Amino acid sequence: MTVNEKLSAVRALMKEHSIAALIIPGADPHMSEYFSEHWATVTFISGFTGEAGTLVITEEMAGLWTDGRYYIQAANELSGSEVELFRASEPETPSISDYIAEHLPQSAVIGINGKLFSAGHVKTFMEKWEQKQIGINANIDFANDIWIDRPIEEHTPVYNLGIEYAGKTAVEKLKAVREELQKLDADALVVSRLDNIAWLFNIRAADVMCNPVVIAYALVTKDSAMLFTDLKRVPIEVRAELAENIIELREYDEIFAVLKGMKGEHTLILDETEVNFSLYEACEGNEHIKTLNKTDPIPMLKACKNETEIANTYKAYLYDGIAEAEFYGWLDEEMAMGHEHTECTLSEKLHSFRAAQPGFRGDSFTAIIAYRENAAMMHYAPQPDTAKRIASAHMLLNDSGGQYLTGTTDTTRAIAMGEISDEERRDFTLVLKGVIALSTAKFKEGTSGRDLDILARYPVWQLGIDYRCGTGHGVGYLLNVHEGPQSFRGTTPLREGMVITIEPGVYTEGSHGIRTENTVVVRKDIKTEYAQFYRFDTYTVVPIDTACLDLSLMTDAEIDWLNSYHKHVFETVAPHCSERAGKWLAKKTMPVGR
Repeated sequence: MTVNEKLSAVRALMKEHSIAALIIPGADPHMSEYFSEHWATVTFISGFTGEAGTLVITEEMAGLWTDGRYYIQAANELSGSEVELFRASEPETPSISDYIAEHLPQSAVIGINGKLFSAGHVKTFMEKWEQKQIGINANIDFANDIWIDRPIEEHTPVYNLGIEYAGKTAVEKLKAVREELQKLDADALVVSRLDNIAWLFNIRAADVMCNPVVIAYALVTKDSAMLFTDLKRVPIEVRAELAENIIELREYDEIFAVLKGMKGEHTLILDETEVNFSLYEACEGNEHIKTLNKTDPIPMLKACKNETEIANTYKAYLYDGIAEAEFYGWLDEEMAMGHEHTECTLSEKLHSFRAAQPGFRGDSFTAIIAYRENAAMMHYAPQPDTAKRIASAHMLLNDSGGQYLTGTTDTTRAIAMGEISDEERRDFTLVLKGVIALSTAKFKEGTSGRDLDILARYPVWQLGIDYRCGTGHGVGYLLNVHEGPQSFRGTTPLREGMVITIEPGVYTEGSHGIRTENTVVVRKDIKTEYAQFYRFDTYTVVPIDTACLDLSLMTDAEIDWLNSYHKHVFETVAPHCSERAGKWLAKKTMPVGR
């Protein structure tokens, strides 16, 4: 069926069941950013393939709400269908709740799948629509009802993450969580986020592409811990390790019955931003449970990496630096010989170099290998039938990373494939200036990422340029490449051990996209009478293409930083590379100066 035919089929079901509007989020029951194809319902109906999008269907309209990272991509993918693009980052664009409140009649009923919305999201809807008495039916899944060949949800074998990688046992982590619960005057916690569960129990799997998580729920009380997952895929050795850490195994869907049947009085932390509405309803239906809408303590515990994780992550970035050097050395040779390649063939080759590294467990996200104007789409992913051919001119962007037993990596480099324009050279240099300014910052204890964000944006702001995305995101340990609560947008103070990316950019539609991304870890610096100060230590060891620079725009201090960084890159990576990659590294890390 075409997009419009699918919309027609959904509307027929809506009419049959008196549903005035259907809201389909890009989500799974665990509020995951990335999820299995089983939950890619927005893509199935609309054709939009971006990770962040919500589809609204009424009798008269179909609209996709997405943010600034996907405007170009969404406009291209929705073209030819009746689905209208709503640019959610723009101030004049109504929110979904505002749109429905304005356009739907009194006492209309909205259909949703309650497992795909956080409890807080649904409660916000209810408050917004109360005046018009607009109701919600949380058991509607019409879009999936017409998806005949819907992919099954993968439940892959679970494996233990040893103490040599995790740094702490599950018992130690559970003790820390229970201490946090006590501070919050609670005795139980529902855990729904997949990366939180994997971290807490020191388990991993490959249930979601690029995210080594286990599809599961968890319930932690003051004297018990339960893991709810598909038991058939849990090997004996994992069962034994979980039992040793006093963790009880239950089937995935049993969590609803367990919550509804809990006896005795319990004060349960239920983070309404993370727990789905169906779980919330199960808790609210039990008179023995008092729920507290407080922040789940696990993300903060997980974000502050322990010394074992910090040390291991240097190894992960060394392996990644080796893979990138091998890739670029190969690419230089291939271009010199006139061999033809596309964005897709480069992505496959880069994957093969990472796969050769110790402890590799897959890519950390779908690689963004984007040539020329495709790089202006922040989350572009090449497809075999539309991938651009690489020529010896213009710029190529490589945003990619790997999952290793020693950590998760994420690096972006834009390189010159030949002659580039003065505008590209200027933009590249301004972006690098932002990277350097933020990388070299020292800041007081209590400083948030948002307090520092201007350091990265300041160089491009001077020309009236900005980028419609964050300057950086937290990174997990053999977990999600995007991890909170640390970021350069939020108000969470940056703490020792937090891993975060620094990645300003310039995106000029139809022309070019430039991003330079290093990953850093927060470390303690000097302590004075004024405060404890912190700094960033850079993990990434991949050269920055000096052929793209306008050195006249750089200060002596910035040039010194770049030369020092390149010296470190060469000394760290070159001893472990092939002769071809070593020659490429030597060329790309040569000192520059005016």
